[in-house]
Amino acid sequence: MMEVVREREPVDLLDFGCGAGHFLDYLRQSDREVRYRGLDLSARFVDLCRRKYPGVAFDCVDVMEPGAAVPEADYIVMNGVFTERCGVDYETMFEAVTGLLRTVFPHARKGIAFNLMSKHVDWEREDLFHVPYDRISRFVIGQLSRHHLIRADYGLYEYTVYVYKAAA
Repeated sequence: MMEVVREREPVDLLDFGCGAGHFLDYLRQSDREVRYRGLDLSARFVDLCRRKYPGVAFDCVDVMEPGAAVPEADYIVMNGVFTERCGVDYETMFEAVTGLLRTVFPHARKGIAFNLMSKHVDWEREDLFHVPYDRISRFVIGQLSRHHLIRADYGLYEYTVYVYKAAA
């Protein structure tokens, strides 16, 4: 996820769907200087993060609610937010994912990263959200930005999409 950041200087990063804050642990062990902020829909996770990381900003927000405030950041990462369907049918899930991406992308000054389960697997799990590269690419190019990259070279049965406001 951190590979969405192109520059070496400090950046503002919003960890959208931060869960228990594990990405912050990773960032603290890296050599990157990041001004981190976490956001999650779950009050339980946000409370946990606030206890674990005093002084770090964590927001509990349903960004799809009318009038919800989405924090702005240079980069927004959405790790694991779209991998499970949890009983939702495929088309409803695709509409929810693309709706959320349309809502969040304008709040990233430079770019976003999100991951999805690959269709290039030996078998698909019914509870996971497997999306073909070409389908997500059509959406990204048509509604977000033509400046994007898809990476599937890191050994998992998923891929990460990096979407930028401008070319490198």
